[in-house]
Amino acid sequence: MARLFPRLPALLLIAAFPPAPAAFTQDTTPPPPAAVAEGSASPDPLAALASVRESILVVEAQIAAVSEALGSANAAGKETLEADLKALVARREALRGDFQSIATGVDPADYEDAPAARFVLKDEVDELLRPIINELKGLTEKPREIEQLRGELALWQRRLGTAGSALAHLEALPPVTDAPLADALAGTRSDWQEKRTLAANRIQALAYQLEQAERDRPSFYETLRDGSRAFFRTRGLNLLLCIAVFFATFFGLRYLHRHLQNRAPWMRRSTRPFYVRLIDVGLDLFSLIGAIAATLVALYATGDWILMGVAIIVLIGLAFAARTGLPKIYGDAKLLLNLGEIREGERLVFDGIPWRIDSLSFFTVLKNEQLRGGLLRLPVRRLAGLHSRPLAEGELWFPSAEGDWIDLPGTGHARVVAQTPEWVHLIRLGGARITLPAADFLAAGATNLSYGFRIGTTLGIAYRHLADATSTIPATLETHLVRGMTTFLGDKGRLVSLKVEFSAAAASSLDLEIIADFDGACAPRYSQLRRALQRFAVDCCHEQGWEIPFPQIVVHDTRAAAAPPPH
Repeated sequence: MARLFPRLPALLLIAAFPPAPAAFTQDTTPPPPAAVAEGSASPDPLAALASVRESILVVEAQIAAVSEALGSANAAGKETLEADLKALVARREALRGDFQSIATGVDPADYEDAPAARFVLKDEVDELLRPIINELKGLTEKPREIEQLRGELALWQRRLGTAGSALAHLEALPPVTDAPLADALAGTRSDWQEKRTLAANRIQALAYQLEQAERDRPSFYETLRDGSRAFFRTRGLNLLLCIAVFFATFFGLRYLHRHLQNRAPWMRRSTRPFYVRLIDVGLDLFSLIGAIAATLVALYATGDWILMGVAIIVLIGLAFAARTGLPKIYGDAKLLLNLGEIREGERLVFDGIPWRIDSLSFFTVLKNEQLRGGLLRLPVRRLAGLHSRPLAEGELWFPSAEGDWIDLPGTGHARVVAQTPEWVHLIRLGGARITLPAADFLAAGATNLSYGFRIGTTLGIAYRHLADATSTIPATLETHLVRGMTTFLGDKGRLVSLKVEFSAAAASSLDLEIIADFDGACAPRYSQLRRALQRFAVDCCHEQGWEIPFPQIVVHDTRAAAAPPPH
C-alpha cells in the first residue's frame, strides 16, 4: 500500500490537522508578539489571492489522491479514508470562501445567509432566548472575528515553525546510501515541504484578513456613538414607551382605587368587613398585575422580541423567587385580610411605644396623636410577630404632652418641650436640656405634675409640748401654713388642700406630717413649694414658741456597772 500510494501518510497527517475557517474557528489563543509582528506585514492582495489559490490546488490534489486510494482500500481503511476525504473537502470549501472574501472584500456567508432554522431543542425557553443571544453575539461580532483570526494565525505560525524544524532535522541527517530508505526520506521531505508551503500560504492569507478586519474596525467612541444612536432610535424608544406605560397604568389604577375608597360608602366604614378588605387587597394587586400586563402588550405591539424576552425572563425569575417566600406571603395575606394577630383599629405596641392601627394594608399606617409627627407608614411584614388588642375607653397613649412638667427618676424636675416617636426633649430650670429615647422615657416611669400633685413633709417638736401635740398645735400650724402658702402662690385656688396631722412619737421629737395638694399650674414651682412649707412651718414654731429639738445621742458607761462594789 505504501508503494502504491507514497503520499498517503502525508495526506493522513495533513488531514489530522485541518484548518478551521477564519470566521468560525473557536481557538482564541493569542499569538506570540513576535509572530504577530512577523505576520502582520501588509501583504499584497494579489499575492494573498495567489497564496490561497495555491493552497486550494494542493488540497484538491490531496482530495484526488485520497479518492483514488478509496477505490482500492479495504473495509477498515475505507472508513478512515472517507473521514479524511470529508475533512479535505471541508478545508477546500473554507479556502474557496477565503478566496472570495479576499477578492470581493465581503463575506460570502452574508449573501447566502438563510433564515435561522428552528432550534433542535423544542423547549420554548430556548426559542425565547434565541433573539437575546443573537443580539449579544451581534454586539461582539467584530471583536470576536478579529480574535479568531489572531488565534488561527498563531496556530499556523506554530505549524510553520514545526514544519521548518522538521525539514531542518531532515537536512541534518547524514547521506543515505540505501535506496529504499532514501526514497522514504525523500517522500517524508516532500510531505513536510508541502506542509510548510501550505502553512506559509495560510499565514499570508490570514495576515491580510486580520489587517483588513482591524482597519475596518471602528474606534471605541464611534462604536459607542453609533450604538447609542441605534439604541435610542429603535429599542431605546420601545424601552421608554414600556416604562411610561407601566407607570401610567400603575398610578392610574391606584388613583381609581383611592377614588373608589373615598366615594364608595362600603369602603368608608370605620370598621370594614372581610369582603371590603378582600376587595381592597384585590384592587391593590390588580394595580400591579394590570401595569405588568399593559407593559407586555406594549412590547408585543412594538414587535420588540428582545425586550419581550427579557421581561418574560424577569417575570419567571420573580415567580421562582416567590416560591421560597410562600410562607411569608401567606402570613402577609392573613394580616392584609384582617385575620392575623394584628387588626385594624386596635392598639399595638411597636418599638416600645403604643400606636393605633389606623389603616392595615401593604403599607400600614400607625398613629399616636400625642407625639409630634406621630404617624408611621410601615410595610405590613414589619409587623409580623406582633399582636394587637381592642381599644379601651379613655386609654392613655403617652404619659405626657408637650409643655407638661414631670419628675423623672434620675433626672428630676423638668418640662417636656418636644416628644416624637424617636426622642423626648426635656428642659430643666436654668436651661439645661436633656434628650431621651422615647422608649426609655416610657420605661423610666415619669411622674406628670401638670395635672396636680402632692407634697409631704415632716416637722418635729419637743416632748414638752406633748399636751397640745395632737390638738391645738396641728390646727394652729395648719392655719398658719394655709395663710402663708396662699400669700406665696398669689392665688388661693392653686392650693387645693393642706392638712397637718400628728404622725408619730419619735425618739427625740413629736412628728407632725404636713400634706399639701397643689393644682397643676404650680408644677413649675415644684421644688420651691417643699422649701416654702418648711420655711412657713419654722416661722410658725418661732411665733408660737414651739421648740424644735435636735437628735440626741445618749452614751451609757457600761464599765461602771460592771466594776465590783467597793469594800
